[in-house]
Amino acid sequence: MNTPTAQRKARRTLLAILAVFALPLALAWLFTIGPLNWRPANSVNYGVLLQPPLQLQSFGVMDTAATQLDVNAIARDWFVVVLHAARCTELCQGMLQIAERIQIAVGRDKSRITLALLGPQNDSPAPPTQSWLLPADGKLIQAVSRATRVPQFDSILLVVDHRGRIILTYPPDEDGQGVLEDLKRLLRATAR
Repeated sequence: MNTPTAQRKARRTLLAILAVFALPLALAWLFTIGPLNWRPANSVNYGVLLQPPLQLQSFGVMDTAATQLDVNAIARDWFVVVLHAARCTELCQGMLQIAERIQIAVGRDKSRITLALLGPQNDSPAPPTQSWLLPADGKLIQAVSRATRVPQFDSILLVVDHRGRIILTYPPDEDGQGVLEDLKRLLRATAR
């Protein structure tokens, strides 16, 4: 007994079901690929996000025993690294102090952050938890300079993940507040 009224009701039900599934897909296309660009123009991080991240191992970074750096062997989530191009000068020492204050300021997540000094020689009077050595070729310094668009620097701060990838860089005049905010966000996002 297919009456015209029952057929119309069945069509409306079918169209309603299709709309329930097709409408979200159409809206998703409209906002991601289509003409409505809803993405923010700038990012919310304070540091320079490296896209793609630089892998420390591919630049021949070594630990103090002169073996290839293996950050997976260190059981921490994030590294705050002071990268210095030549000698660890007063600016470098100041950045080490900023890094120590950042580690303390994250509070209960302090154990998830390791401090490291990365340079061509281990010449810091008060070494942090980790000291890493740059190879003499200077390719990492050049790559960081290109990525950050800072032609020359004495010392800068880096945030490195547990796989040894440089994720964020900060300018030489960083006071630590931006690094702290970015680290708090990263720690929340990677909470265990």
